Amino acid sequence: MEFREILARRRMQRAFLPDPLPPDQIERVVGVIRRAPSGGFSQGGSIVVVTDDQKRAEIAAAFGDEHYSRGGRNYIADAPVLLVLSANEALYHARYNEADKLAATGGTEVTWPVPYWFVDAGALMMLVLLAAIDEGLASAFVGHPEQKRIFGELLGLPDDVVPIGLALIGKPGEDPPSGSRLKERQRARDDLVHWQRW
Repeated sequence: MEFREILARRRMQRAFLPDPLPPDQIERVVGVIRRAPSGGFSQGGSIVVVTDDQKRAEIAAAFGDEHYSRGGRNYIADAPVLLVLSANEALYHARYNEADKLAATGGTEVTWPVPYWFVDAGALMMLVLLAAIDEGLASAFVGHPEQKRIFGELLGLPDDVVPIGLALIGKPGEDPPSGSRLKERQRARDDLVHWQRW
């Protein structure tokens, strides 16, 4: 599949078939973590793969699956693969306090203009979603205000690992149409892309 085709198919799927996915297919999707950008090669991103039926149901319940679902489907629980994507800020600070990085900055840690651990985790999220599409699957990404607590309790996420959200992967189910609402809300390209200056 060409990259343009993958982009054309990228959307947040709202219904999944509960059919299990082959382990090698899941491995290929999560394997993109090796190709994800990582400031200074800090490698602060991580993925927890959840395929266990009971654990998926617990996550769906904690997220309030009914809030996300349309047409009576519990689409978080239906997705056969849930991927918890996370960032670890401490690994970035550790990397940028190593001798080669300190030599380049005169002995002090670089000033971070934005939290690059979250920038890189967002890039990892997009790679995972696109890799799923490349496999002929559907994908979505959701978050919850209490996701750190939820994943800490249910999955044992360490304190220094911050989840950015939950990716859902599976075969596409019948997704209720979104109607014209999304097209009406779509901002003009010129509002999004600026040339030479704002």
